[in-house]
Amino acid sequence: MTGLRYRRHPEDSPLDTVTLSPFDVAAGLLGGIGLFLIGMHMLTEGLKLAAGRALEGLLERGTASPARGLAAGMLMTAAVQSSTAVTVASIGFVNTGLLPLGNALWVIFGSNVGTTLNAWLVAALGFGFRIDTFALPFVGAGAILMLAGRTLRARALGQALAGFGVLFLGIDVLKDTFAGFGAAVAPEDFVAPGLAGWLVLAAIGTVLTVLMQASGAVIALVITAAQGGLLSVEAACAMVIGTNVGTTSTAILSAIGATANARRLAAAHVLFNFVTGAVALLLLPLLIAVLGLLRDWLAQPATPAVMVAMFHTAFNLLGVLLMVPIAAPLLRLLTQRFRSREEEVAQPRHLDANSLAVPDLALHALRMELARTQGFAAATLTALARVPPDEAAIEREASALEALAPAIGDYVRRLSGASLPPALVEALARCLRALQYQESAAAAARQAGQLGTSLGVAPTPELAPALGAFRTAIAAVTASAEAERSDFSAAAAEHRLDEAETRYQALKEALLLAGAHARLDIRAMQDWLRLASLQRRAVEQLTKAARMLDALEGETPVREFTLEEAPLSVDSDER
Repeated sequence: MTGLRYRRHPEDSPLDTVTLSPFDVAAGLLGGIGLFLIGMHMLTEGLKLAAGRALEGLLERGTASPARGLAAGMLMTAAVQSSTAVTVASIGFVNTGLLPLGNALWVIFGSNVGTTLNAWLVAALGFGFRIDTFALPFVGAGAILMLAGRTLRARALGQALAGFGVLFLGIDVLKDTFAGFGAAVAPEDFVAPGLAGWLVLAAIGTVLTVLMQASGAVIALVITAAQGGLLSVEAACAMVIGTNVGTTSTAILSAIGATANARRLAAAHVLFNFVTGAVALLLLPLLIAVLGLLRDWLAQPATPAVMVAMFHTAFNLLGVLLMVPIAAPLLRLLTQRFRSREEEVAQPRHLDANSLAVPDLALHALRMELARTQGFAAATLTALARVPPDEAAIEREASALEALAPAIGDYVRRLSGASLPPALVEALARCLRALQYQESAAAAARQAGQLGTSLGVAPTPELAPALGAFRTAIAAVTASAEAERSDFSAAAAEHRLDEAETRYQALKEALLLAGAHARLDIRAMQDWLRLASLQRRAVEQLTKAARMLDALEGETPVREFTLEEAPLSVDSDER
């Protein structure tokens, strides 16, 4: 089939070969594309609003395995006619931990297959009958629903119906434009034959998609041009490959400054489209020949529009098949790239496996690593002391501590498997206690940060001095408890903790008096008391961790703590 231009069957309706002026061609192209884009936007936004949270629910519950993730990506993209919307939703769920990165990859792969429905809509519904007769009722019914609908979902459904009709009106304009223009001009006549020419055509498709930011519109343009005789099937298929590559521009832009998982997902999207496009270009004649045999086997005369739609679906399915054997290595590769700060700091700096052979050296490495995690815990309290609390910083430091804790625990486990003297066994227990106290401090700081943000500044001017004094005392304890400081001293942290306790009791009394004298709402009083209690617990746990770290250096005697001493309730006022 290579190099052959589509010829109409006798039963096909004749082409309108009326010569069009350059202005008519430009107006037809711009108007048709504009109508298509407006219709696509209305259809996509209307469907997303009508679906409500159903798409999010499908993402959350329907992607438990790669196969289900692939199906979910296909179904959602076909439903809302926007792979970008599905990609953005997938990234959001990955960032919140509801969707594992491995399954999100398959959602993205599925969304590429789902976008092929648009080509089938154009090919199947755009050329078999008078489009305006088909599309105008949708526009009318949709407009009525948009204006008269009593619920948001009804109005959104009306918007989708109207958009569906406008979309096909745009196709009708493009079809008429190409029908009058295609007999005189063939773009591939100006392009070198073979792979070099296909690369040029793919590049044109890519550029058009980047400029229009809508692959569906470009595919509709290409299919309409092929059906009107302006493009051969091979040329149209090469341009369709370019539209797939062009969709990666949105993913690349969205990944700039985004989280590590967002960048990984965007990279997977780019890799999928480039690999699939490259393979499809190399196999272009073979794929078209196979599709021609399939057409003959089904005994169905295929128009250029249907052939292009078949090709679009076939090479995206081919891309999915190519990803099956490399999905696991790809996931490992992506996990090693685009590391966030939390993931970088989660890599131990001092826990060398070679040190395990020398227990004293391994214990020293543990002490140094725990000094790092002590710094993360202290940083959460520093961010908590700001007004309002810096929730982003609290979350960042607490996540870093959370990510590094398993590596420390595993190192302790491996070291404890050796035959150790009692003194080292006791030191390992102190290491684990220090880590437990640090995690408790960070957890309390997280809760306090969320509550402090909602409460804002001091509830009354009278309470501002007590609140400020308590925050200052907490900051002093935090500074003293940072193990990596040259002047670190658990004794100093203990002394400042006593001062913080005095400030806490004074703040507690002031809050109770304000509530008793109706200067402060009782509910607000309880919230402020809970915030102070959370801050107090956080600083206590940090100080206990400092005691353990100081004891590991042998500088001070250690009073043994039991797990029962760390109160389970963050509201507890017991020290």
